[in-house]
Amino acid sequence: MDDPYRIDPRERRRPASRRNGRALRALLWTILVIAVSVNIVASTIGRGNLLIGPPSGLVAVACIIGLIVHHVRSGRR
Repeated sequence: MDDPYRIDPRERRRPASRRNGRALRALLWTILVIAVSVNIVASTIGRGNLLIGPPSGLVAVACIIGLIVHHVRSGRR
């Protein structure tokens, strides 16, 4: 029977580069700030901005989800 607590060298995962992780996080934060800013401006201006407001809100939500997933996968607490 296999021991579930034994570390098998064949199952090693290559650790992600810290530089790539930082760059991805910075990119997600930058896009999030831009999307929220666009959404605020579109909401403030008002009329006829249904083509700008909701898509920028969806981009912001996607960035938030991406940041959460990145945090969970990176294992930082």
